[in-house]
Amino acid sequence: MYNRLFDFKPRAKSIIVKKDRISIDFTIETKKHKDYDFNGYCINIGYNFYNFIKKSEKLYSVDIPYDTISIPGKSTGIFLFYKDDNEFTFKKKLLSMTGPHNRKKDHRLYYSQVEKYENHSIFVYETWAGYLTLAYREINNTDSPKEKNKIKLAFLKHKLDFKLGRDKPSILLFEKFCEKYEESAKYVYQKLIDDGCENVYFILDKDSEYYKEVPKKYRKNLIDKHSFKHYYEFFNAKAFISTESMNHSVELTTSNELIRRRQMWDDYYFFFLQHGVMYAYSLKGRNDFVKGSGFRENSFVVVSSEREAEHFIEDGKFDRNDLIKSGLPKLDHAIRNEDADKILIMPTSRNYEYSIIRDDTENSSYYNFSKNIIESIPDEFKDKIVFVAHPLVMEILKKTDLAQYMPNEFSYDELLKDTRLLITDYSSISYDAFYRGSNVIFAWMEKKACLDKLGLELKLNDENAFADIAYDYDNLRNLILKNYNSHPSEENIRKYRDIVEYDDNRNTERFIDFLYDSNLFPEKTKKYDMKDAEVIGIEDRPYTGKSINNPNIKVSIGEKKLIRNLDYKVKNLKNKAIGTATCEIKGIGIFSDCKKVDFEIKRNIGKSKIKIDGEDLNVSIGEIKLTKDKDFIYEEVDYSEVGIKKIVIKGIGEYSGQKGILIDEDIE
Repeated sequence: MYNRLFDFKPRAKSIIVKKDRISIDFTIETKKHKDYDFNGYCINIGYNFYNFIKKSEKLYSVDIPYDTISIPGKSTGIFLFYKDDNEFTFKKKLLSMTGPHNRKKDHRLYYSQVEKYENHSIFVYETWAGYLTLAYREINNTDSPKEKNKIKLAFLKHKLDFKLGRDKPSILLFEKFCEKYEESAKYVYQKLIDDGCENVYFILDKDSEYYKEVPKKYRKNLIDKHSFKHYYEFFNAKAFISTESMNHSVELTTSNELIRRRQMWDDYYFFFLQHGVMYAYSLKGRNDFVKGSGFRENSFVVVSSEREAEHFIEDGKFDRNDLIKSGLPKLDHAIRNEDADKILIMPTSRNYEYSIIRDDTENSSYYNFSKNIIESIPDEFKDKIVFVAHPLVMEILKKTDLAQYMPNEFSYDELLKDTRLLITDYSSISYDAFYRGSNVIFAWMEKKACLDKLGLELKLNDENAFADIAYDYDNLRNLILKNYNSHPSEENIRKYRDIVEYDDNRNTERFIDFLYDSNLFPEKTKKYDMKDAEVIGIEDRPYTGKSINNPNIKVSIGEKKLIRNLDYKVKNLKNKAIGTATCEIKGIGIFSDCKKVDFEIKRNIGKSKIKIDGEDLNVSIGEIKLTKDKDFIYEEVDYSEVGIKKIVIKGIGEYSGQKGILIDEDIE
């Protein structure tokens, strides 16, 4: 309710990072509520609330002591917050000093200095939309001045090479934190090298336990994490192929603006292989995995079935041709040893209590949930237990009594080879274990509480879960006794095959075939004629006096999705004056020729004047009176819960655009 009534825009004016706190001076901009009293409002960051003071007529100030910070995950927004006696709330993100703004490739983002506090680092940065975010995470390598200079030099060298035409764009592959070499990216990389593909590289930390295990044949094209070549190829790459999001390509929650700017733009292809089948948490509400948010137009995602594809389309806002139905390449190599006897316990992360796990581990629900599962294992199986915490909290849990069950160094693949029974709440690793023939138990004792706190839904449920479900610890004990020495049931196999269709060990081949039929490997595929392209999103536009473009067009040929500035370029002709304009879509590389699509630039109804006279609605532009159903249509929008109604005028015929006004009564 308040969010509709109030037009408050809190905006930072200065941010000072001190040794023990961050001080933010800010204003609260408003047009409707000039003399509003902000007594009772506060600043909200994560789980804590901070009172602010009034420094002058329009300026406010808040202090955020480091020892009070408690946030879910590693970063969170900074909000102006209010709650009334009836529990109604108002919450608005703080704008940066320059936000909000449209994204531009050369736009500079605000970053405060990075302050080290105990074993963590703290800073404030600006999102692409112009809002402030506070980061409180471990100290990153790229926080150091030396590393920042290296990144800048790599960026400048790439920029110069590109300008002089001596750059040779690369294809980069990586896995979690650029420290793993065991998931699907590994197998895609090796297949590409086997096929003789050039300029294909895999980023890997040279201190990783996997580094020495890479076969000699593939070591030549390894790039050491944080090397100059890593940064240079990061800016130079025309494609990233990964089991993780782009944030893992250098470091998570980076404080380096050049890296963040590179990650956010669409001058490269991004192929998301998934590190596990994503039919667990719903994508709804998970902005990092929603099309148009965490995934840009340049993205493709591997899926394992039409059921999983539907999930990405319905909950993640993806188009069907964003999705590559090949199955996960890593499953081609997923086996289980005949003498496998381990009981593997792997709870998923609980980001909402990251600070509690870090600062008060044994009072966290994550620790106690894990411990209760371990204590439910029958005594005769205690020596079979292997406990693996989520990577975000693994090192923290190793400092507790659970460390006795935790391997010091391990490969997920090797763990699963020796796993007879997996116990998890809803980790995607359950799909990998089941594929190998292991039984799975879903421990859902705390499922509802966790999902409520995460604000997420679970796609797996009582009807489609491909394993037994435990709702209490006594039941869990009995299910362990039942499942340890049995094989997956036919019913569970049927449910599993609805989500993971392929079991022919050709997932890598299907994915590679998709790559080879692209501009990444023009020598391996045929030419396509742009005249056969389907174009969506070119529509009539209102006259503005400026050049008119169609920024949200989508282009495809058959089931092939094309990427702007990688597969085609757009040129608009005669796109200023009222009348017919043309959008010319010219192919690049394997996409030859061009396609022209006309659209109309029409009189702008947004420039109209609207008067309500009793039950009559009068719309005019200058001396011209517009006619309903010929020049415009309208609809009423009712916000009755806050006593507001409005009408929205939409242009038709010779008019385009729209305009809205508030009203007091219905219009006939």
